Amino acid sequence: MAPTVSIIIPIYNAEATLARCLESVLTQSLRDIELLCVNDGSTDGSVEVLKRFVAQDARIHVFSFDKNYGLVIAVKQGLRESQGKYTMFVDSDDRLLPGACENLVRLIEQYDVDILQFGIKVKTLLPGADDSGWRKIFASNERTSEGINILYDCFSLHRFPQNIWNKIYRGEVCRAAGAAMPDLQITLPADIFQSFFFLYYAKTFRSVPDGPYYEYSVGDGISTQKPTEKQFTQLCASSAFLPAIEKFLQQENALENNRFLVDAIKIHIKSGLLDTMLSLPEITQDTIDLAVKSWGSEVLYDFIKATGLLDVKCETRYRLVTGLVEEYRKLRNNTTITIP
Repeated sequence: MAPTVSIIIPIYNAEATLARCLESVLTQSLRDIELLCVNDGSTDGSVEVLKRFVAQDARIHVFSFDKNYGLVIAVKQGLRESQGKYTMFVDSDDRLLPGACENLVRLIEQYDVDILQFGIKVKTLLPGADDSGWRKIFASNERTSEGINILYDCFSLHRFPQNIWNKIYRGEVCRAAGAAMPDLQITLPADIFQSFFFLYYAKTFRSVPDGPYYEYSVGDGISTQKPTEKQFTQLCASSAFLPAIEKFLQQENALENNRFLVDAIKIHIKSGLLDTMLSLPEITQDTIDLAVKSWGSEVLYDFIKATGLLDVKCETRYRLVTGLVEEYRKLRNNTTITIP
């Protein structure tokens, strides 16, 4: 008999937080769950943690990759193996709060929707950090949406965030979306890509202020750490999202009517790319060249606009990049850069 809830946890080098995460799921008051742990090529002690928990609870199923393929492929693997009536996602550095599964099943059945968004708790691990901004981003207010308006409300009007872990889904919707999702070796920002497919296949959506049912840790995960060159490279690689989404919509004969979605997703990802680039310890010519190679020369305009480098003159693209780097270094030594 299929379980009531399938809970999917992608895992990559999460030894420090994994036990806490697993315990939060396995101690839920709703016992009729399956826990699908996808080990995405971890090189730390994550596997040993998993082995310890598997020996204690038969509801855990582990699937391991021989190398790191990224969140998109890890989530797709979990969805292929899932059997639950409903599906939830938990990041390996976060945890479910007591009673989450039982209450969320009650709510999604009460409202009879494909996707239900719920309230979360933000736990700030960064010294002296203010979590008010995070709480505002993930606030779950009373809201409903249907059909194509779900995508529009999310990506164009920003009425709810694209994160996949602050929602409970009908299992059949997630499995259909996962089957249609291309195999992209992408980690940042995978939630945006995955959310597009989940929302596309959903017919009904509701957000409720109930909760919190999930604790989101700011400071543990890759998405909340200080930007690194690796993260910047991953964001550059996320330009592959756009042609993949365009191809999918074209196959669905829905591209022309939904091109605004592609544009909205592009703006969102590129904004994150620019924010990360400006937060790097150093911007080099290679940094800007990689951004241009991934996103086209228009990213140079965005960079110039964000930094105020409007008076840099050059004769060739090569000299423009060199000039931008030199002027940015001078500017950065004198002021703080913020994106308008």
